[in-house]
Amino acid sequence: MVAGVAACGGDDDSDEATTDDTSDDTGATEELTPIKVGILPLSGLAPLWYGIDQGYFADEGLEVTTEIGEGGAALTPAVLGNDYQFAIGEYVSLMQARENDVGIQVVSNLTNGASEADQGINGLMVKADSGIETVADLEGRTIAVNGLGGVDDVTIKAVLDDNGLDPSSVEFTEVPFPDMNAAVESGQVDVAAQPEPFVTLGEQAGLVSILDPYYEAIPSMPLGLVFASEEWLGENAETAEAFLRALDRSIEESSDAQAMKDVIVANTDIDAELVDQIALDRWDAEVNTDGLQTLADMAVRYEVLEEDPDLDALVWSPD
Repeated sequence: MVAGVAACGGDDDSDEATTDDTSDDTGATEELTPIKVGILPLSGLAPLWYGIDQGYFADEGLEVTTEIGEGGAALTPAVLGNDYQFAIGEYVSLMQARENDVGIQVVSNLTNGASEADQGINGLMVKADSGIETVADLEGRTIAVNGLGGVDDVTIKAVLDDNGLDPSSVEFTEVPFPDMNAAVESGQVDVAAQPEPFVTLGEQAGLVSILDPYYEAIPSMPLGLVFASEEWLGENAETAEAFLRALDRSIEESSDAQAMKDVIVANTDIDAELVDQIALDRWDAEVNTDGLQTLADMAVRYEVLEEDPDLDALVWSPD
């Protein structure tokens, strides 16, 4: 997923979805159902922002706002506590949560990884003179990831394994996306597992991307998603279906690259010139079930999960 340098949190005060619709001839105001979505600073959220701006969620009777969470790990308890009705996540983390009896479910896919090696959506960033040029050079290196024990661990280990290398030879350390390139430049870490725009920003600073671990592990890998509390979904199925309809409609419009770039500029601190240079996400509401099964198998193989997850139960389905 493309990560923003700092997504604005102003959506909480947004007037995008209002209560101006009249419900009948008496002039009474129809109240929209408030929905708050916990997000990370990811410009891969462009379809969500676009749908809010275009009134797609208001058309479904929802007043949707977003709020940046305090890191990915904080989003799940906020959803369970109903501070957020929905949040942004990734599949390995949700599989881990459900294995630990945390009642959350995938409501919709949001983004997939690259379908071709040169799409540049994600990359392992290194210094140009580091001597790290191929996957073989990763053995024994320290790699910065945004969260330990997640999708980066799994995919990087799989790439090492596929190339006859020792997956246990690398050391992962947790570093926020905006700090990773500097950590590489200073020598704090050898490699940074980065999404856009930090791939492009790193290249502008003289770093080099040696490969996209998501593509190398699983082309078109299911990556970003929207999740909610299983309990909340059970009690608010109609509201969840309305949200899903609006989100599907929003994602359908993501083929309009200029519209996505415009909304990224409007909702993040990424300037228009940089947005024109970065590789945009591959948005898709449908879950790539084959890719998800492969990812689950990898997570078990590298002991991120203890047992095979129930993927049917992972993904919410309206009754």
